[in-house]
Amino acid sequence: MNRAGRLASAKTWLPTFTGKNILRGYCNHFGVDWRCAAAELKILGVQLDPAYLAQREKNDEEMVRKRKETANRRQAVVDQHWHPYTEPFEAYLAGDYAALYDLEQSESTPDDLTE
Repeated sequence: MNRAGRLASAKTWLPTFTGKNILRGYCNHFGVDWRCAAAELKILGVQLDPAYLAQREKNDEEMVRKRKETANRRQAVVDQHWHPYTEPFEAYLAGDYAALYDLEQSESTPDDLTE
């Protein structure tokens, strides 16, 4: 449903809403994110607390920052070489089978598994 359709439908939905949080209810009912819901509710004349919207924005920024940190930490673990070998043959000659397994796993990709 596009914005015009949602706004037309929301005019009849708003009086029947019985929940606590109109923004969350609008998001769930119409399947939009909170920013879109806030904009459309303002168009419909619903007053939303600016402090609440600022807090939602701050929480979203914090969540994005945490996700990036987690991704960076995971990538650092993947990039960390706990062995001095660059080729599986070197690890095999040294008898370091854990390093051999690690090198073989890092070389194989999902495309290799399907062939």
